[in-house]
Amino acid sequence: MKFNRCGRDRGRKSAHGHGHIASVLAGHFPAGIRLEKSLELTMSATGNPAPGESGAPEQSQSSGPASSASAGTAVVSGDLMVELVDGWASVGDSARLAEHFALAPGNPAAAFAVYGKNADTPQVFSQPAAAWTAFREGGPGSRLLSVGDGLNRKIAVVRLDGAIEFAPVDQESVTGVGAPEALRAWCGKPPAIPSPQSPSSDDAGEQAAPAEEESSPGPEAPAEDGGSRGLGLWRLGYAALGLVALVLGFLFFRVTIDDSFITWRYGKTFVEHGVWGWNAEGSPVEGYSNPLYAFLSIIPALLGISAELFFKIVSIAIAVGYVVVVRRAQLPRVQEFVLLAVALASPVFFLQLFTGLETASFALLIGWLYAIVYRRGALGRTGFIAAAAVALSRPEGIVLAAAAIGWSLLIDRSQENRRGAIVVLAGWAVYWCARWWYFGSFFPNPYYKKVAGDASLPTRILDALPVAGPILLPVVLGLAMGIALYRRSAKTSLLARPDLLRDATPVLLALVSAAVVLGLYLQATLVMDPGHRFYWQLLFPVVLLVLSRPILLSGPRERDPQSLLALIALAIATAAVVLWDPQNLTTGITVGTVIVVIALYAGGVRKIAGAALLGAIGLGAAIGFGNAAETTNLLAYRYRVMAHQELGKAIHDTKLPAGAIAIGDSGVLPYEADRTTIDIGGLATRESSGGSLDPEWLRSQNLQLAVMLSGSDDAGSVWSGGAATSVLDYVRDPRNGFWSANGAMAGPGYYLNYWIGPEWQKTVLSDRLGTVFMRTMAQNDKPDAKLFTDNLWNFSFLTR
Repeated sequence: MKFNRCGRDRGRKSAHGHGHIASVLAGHFPAGIRLEKSLELTMSATGNPAPGESGAPEQSQSSGPASSASAGTAVVSGDLMVELVDGWASVGDSARLAEHFALAPGNPAAAFAVYGKNADTPQVFSQPAAAWTAFREGGPGSRLLSVGDGLNRKIAVVRLDGAIEFAPVDQESVTGVGAPEALRAWCGKPPAIPSPQSPSSDDAGEQAAPAEEESSPGPEAPAEDGGSRGLGLWRLGYAALGLVALVLGFLFFRVTIDDSFITWRYGKTFVEHGVWGWNAEGSPVEGYSNPLYAFLSIIPALLGISAELFFKIVSIAIAVGYVVVVRRAQLPRVQEFVLLAVALASPVFFLQLFTGLETASFALLIGWLYAIVYRRGALGRTGFIAAAAVALSRPEGIVLAAAAIGWSLLIDRSQENRRGAIVVLAGWAVYWCARWWYFGSFFPNPYYKKVAGDASLPTRILDALPVAGPILLPVVLGLAMGIALYRRSAKTSLLARPDLLRDATPVLLALVSAAVVLGLYLQATLVMDPGHRFYWQLLFPVVLLVLSRPILLSGPRERDPQSLLALIALAIATAAVVLWDPQNLTTGITVGTVIVVIALYAGGVRKIAGAALLGAIGLGAAIGFGNAAETTNLLAYRYRVMAHQELGKAIHDTKLPAGAIAIGDSGVLPYEADRTTIDIGGLATRESSGGSLDPEWLRSQNLQLAVMLSGSDDAGSVWSGGAATSVLDYVRDPRNGFWSANGAMAGPGYYLNYWIGPEWQKTVLSDRLGTVFMRTMAQNDKPDAKLFTDNLWNFSFLTR
């Protein structure tokens, strides 16, 4: 049993102590926290009965001096005290925090130290709100201390389960040469904690009323009713958000982009043929840009289940994981709700979540990685795992991962941080060189199709400057001037201020993301860009990052560096959205941009607290809602792609001699057909990525079936261009012996006509493809809205 200076042991406090704690809670708990419950927890935790219970044998009846508010943290801990201190910190109430974190009554701390797990060097803060925020962002093992002249006091620690535990005032938490005097002071009359509800000096006599009178039912009832109403409104809000998420999840669960089957075919080919490649024969080609999903596709192939169903389950797990991470971040309730809502109330989020592509996971991993830097500085084991996952999610992921690692090293130069950086970057380099050796190309094949083209890299960079320059150049110059002016005025380098570097993390992410969006994506040939997935996957993390740390929502009108830098980041990201396609701005982009502009004025000019929260909502709205026509088309998309799937199954189920297939939509059809396939689009076939195919090469591949995308069921309506023109010329050459017919109808104006070669003409394949055409004509010859409503409850494709 551990003893302290104010009583026989920690579990025994005076009745007057409980009365004082009750009065503090009554005056300072935020709306929604019930005083009766907090007092009940206080009494039961100290061994005394809660209101309405019988006395316990050990109940102290002392009428001695009351315990202080700080001493009371030994018993008023957990979520209640955390919410209380969170409330003070969120409104910038330094007076209450300083009193609560005082070294002794009337002896405020000179500074506040936050130690990370196993860290020898603390982060030192002069303001208690900043120290509390840094402590809350630390992981298990973090400690918060008040520091003075010859006196230290341990305030709280983060337990292994992530819960915050406040330290009682005793000889273990209060140390230093002045500890004995400080402990004696804590045993005296507690200091009054400032409160807007505190009585005036004329009522000082009433403030010293007995404890029983302070906690009487009379004044307690209004606080309880208001708290219940506030808590009820929050529950209603969360319930409504959950309902919206369920509806959106149900609607977009059916969306699967055809390109996702290109990636999944690698796992299927590996399990069935023992080859890591899109085709089981020939030289391997890296037709995917998402290594993590390619490796994951091995699992459903091994289990013999639908890869499409498997990745739908993965998507649900990602959404649940997002909610869990946000809830565990222990943010203020308003901010937590907004952070959940920007995802769970966004149609574009659910679209990207269920397409089968890596878009949503990539965005969330980026947000998670940068949030660790923003909240803690040092990446730690979790941060480096997130960095590795970002680097392996897409080729450009290494740029974002390296930027986050480098920024973290500027903030925290510890040996552990440097070692983790070396492991991740060296590991990625080994992987990149290994895949370069295996596939024979420095970049994945989609890069050469979408980005490289005929122009050199320097030429493409010059082409991107007129677009990216107007937004990036002023920001970079402004930051450079700001750093120079800061160094001149503060007489120190910005690198000596890790707290400012942490605050600037959103600006770093916004600059890197905008550079990739405007300098790479905008210059590329992007065919499949549903919901603007390319810029969404890099700009949505900016929203997540800004919301990942507590934002000051009220307080004096003064510039908060964290909020100001967050607003700069939001402005950069919003400008990138507008510059993406300024001639076709949707309502969501327009409204979201207006909200961001208002937030910039409110926070940058009027110095209004909470502007960063408003700006994050604005950017979330700008990128979170598509137009109705595209949304309806995507909801019907999977049912149209059934035409491709049925063609593939017909090919698979027909006994055919050796031969290759050529097709432009190289997703589910080759996946089902399980035949050597030439990707006319150039993503998975190296030879066609340049835009043409040599007839001799087509002959060497023994091409026997060409499925050509067409505008009608007429053979002359083929969508020619690029490698499709080369294939069409080859099959139309009479010397090659092809003839054509209707293969399938994917939708009005969207047909899959085919040309079949001499060897396969001798089989029943043509009859089966004709049957597919008649069936798909009946299914898909209708508008998107009609096709979607007819199949509202049809998820049969998941079992195929």
